[in-house]
Amino acid sequence: MQSHLIADSFVSLAAFLGLLILRVTLKHSEASTPLNDRFLFAIKVVSAIILSRVLWWLTDIRLFDVITIIAAGLVPLATLILCEGLLLRHAPKIMKWLAAGGAVLFLVLAFFPPSLVDPARVIALLVFQSTMFLAVGYLVLSRDKDSLSVAENSTVERLGLSLLLILPFVVSDYRSDFLDVPVRMSGIAILFMCWLAISIGRGNLSHREISRSFFMMAFSAIAAGAAISWLADFDMRTTVQCTAIIVSATVLASIYNEGKTTQRDEERDSLLRYVAEVKTEEPEVFLRGLQNHSLVEGALILNTKDLTDFDETFPDCFTTNPIRKLSEMGKENSQSHDEQLSWFFEKYDATHAMLAAREPFTVVALNMPTLAVSPGADVELQAVQRMAYLLSTRKAT
Repeated sequence: MQSHLIADSFVSLAAFLGLLILRVTLKHSEASTPLNDRFLFAIKVVSAIILSRVLWWLTDIRLFDVITIIAAGLVPLATLILCEGLLLRHAPKIMKWLAAGGAVLFLVLAFFPPSLVDPARVIALLVFQSTMFLAVGYLVLSRDKDSLSVAENSTVERLGLSLLLILPFVVSDYRSDFLDVPVRMSGIAILFMCWLAISIGRGNLSHREISRSFFMMAFSAIAAGAAISWLADFDMRTTVQCTAIIVSATVLASIYNEGKTTQRDEERDSLLRYVAEVKTEEPEVFLRGLQNHSLVEGALILNTKDLTDFDETFPDCFTTNPIRKLSEMGKENSQSHDEQLSWFFEKYDATHAMLAAREPFTVVALNMPTLAVSPGADVELQAVQRMAYLLSTRKAT
């Protein structure tokens, strides 16, 4: 297999996996929304291009080339639809007609044999995509910022950054005798877009911090590729291919980690949402609903009759702190209390013990090892405990 085919396939498949992670993250975030649907449509279009062209390279089956051209013709339309959703306004009709007309044109041209229409078809596709990307970029820059919230402006700006990288990198996909690039680089631009899209939910990070993190990661990967190439005495073409592979693998791993972090953050948000949206004043109903929540699934609700293995001083373990943690054993209460809490954590395989009520005495056993290392998670659990305790005191009175 030729070296450029290995490099092109690796970078493209890394981009495909990055899009899958972004798709899963969007689906995990919340129920279907118009903006999410637009994102998902764009992801499907780009995923179809990447997967079909890799299959075309590896199998030389003409059908995959047809699918690639059709999907490539849809990219400007998908980009424009997503842009309208982000800007909360319609694009000019001329842009809509151009995007839709171009998609139909390349749907027809895709079925023509390459010997009849290439290289004119390839040049036309490049001009069409570049023109529409520039037009969408103009819409982003000329938007009415006052009509959007701070969060909406931040989303538009972050995704607008990806256009700065996609436009020059997409040119490398059109390899020819006049432009014989070592590797198609659009996959790296797509990975950058995935990175920015996933970071939308991280409102505590500024554009500068996100960009700095990405470019520091890319710089490290480039340095690693250069070092390996120096040791192996690669020529310049192979060095670029090796570096592109390392950059793609590194960014893909970071996107996966960012996606998992975003999911954990949203799970904590949904726990607070449960507290905010609960419609019961019965402490038992509140705790049963909490017990079924995905973040604390399997929590045990224990009352006095379930705690006969513990002596009458066990409730005193929660005098100074209504939430006790396995990781903090020995830091607050007496040795007697430590022994009882140790037995509690061991017996119920728990990492946390939460006081839900004094009368009747009720404790919730939780097994949440990730809670101990998740920033801000303690606040969510404290809010849950406070709500449960207030409901119990209200019922008692």
